[in-house]
Amino acid sequence: MLKKGCAIATVVLLAVYGFYLWLLWGRIETLPVFLLSGFGAIGFLMFFSQLKEVVFGPAGGAALKRAEKGLPLEDGQEEAVWGPIEPLGAPLEAPFSGRACVAYEYDAKQGGEGAASTMAGLALAPSVIRSHRGDVNLLGFSLLEQWPEKRFDDAEARERATRWAATTEFREMGLAKIGAMFSALDEAMADDDGSVRMDMRTREVTADGLASCALKEKVILPGETVTAVGIWDSAKGGLVPRLRGKSTIVRVTPGGGAAAVVSATRRPWGTFAFAIVWAGFAHAIIAFIVWKFPR
Repeated sequence: MLKKGCAIATVVLLAVYGFYLWLLWGRIETLPVFLLSGFGAIGFLMFFSQLKEVVFGPAGGAALKRAEKGLPLEDGQEEAVWGPIEPLGAPLEAPFSGRACVAYEYDAKQGGEGAASTMAGLALAPSVIRSHRGDVNLLGFSLLEQWPEKRFDDAEARERATRWAATTEFREMGLAKIGAMFSALDEAMADDDGSVRMDMRTREVTADGLASCALKEKVILPGETVTAVGIWDSAKGGLVPRLRGKSTIVRVTPGGGAAAVVSATRRPWGTFAFAIVWAGFAHAIIAFIVWKFPR
């Protein structure tokens, strides 16, 4: 799912980039041609992706509105639920904080924000959402984009990180293995048994190396109210990422109720306006060059 979406976006981006290269080639110097083609292609993709959300609404909007009305869950359809989440068995232990949790993401990064992660990972325990539409099993993983990130710089957290690095089996990642990394992430997010774990690293992790890393962690705590959107599988009693030819990314966000519905279904006017400015500026320059500098 994730891999397919990235592949489609990459193909479209490269096709548009190639078109702008062809359009501008020979009119101005080579370096500006490459730069302008990149800005134009990114602007094109941003504009149409945001236009889709403005016109049709964010993904899962219809499911959230049905949930707000309390309609019955329909087998094979995208549905939404909200309520407290609880692990079905023992909770997970977060790698750096040691907190008991239902799901976590972690990242140990050496250097600034743009630096590569030394090690990173995610996990989900088999869990159930005690929702307003009944108990619903969470059977797919969602990246914790909207959860607050906590940073750790104390000795105890660094000691936990060192133990984690010494006892964990990692997948190697990096630019040379970007395809394998996306495949692994896609596989984790498509897993539908409710138990997910993925750990990655770019290099051998040592205590000395971790001492200079920024340790970051996100968690979903037991009892926390969440909203989940996925395909309802009545046989499994849960939300899954794929069923009978349909597929989606199971999305989990903090909070629930009417406020969550309003927030999740709000049109992205701000990012749409930014996309218009970016795309408009880039394409105005491209149009000016085509007009003023014939081959």
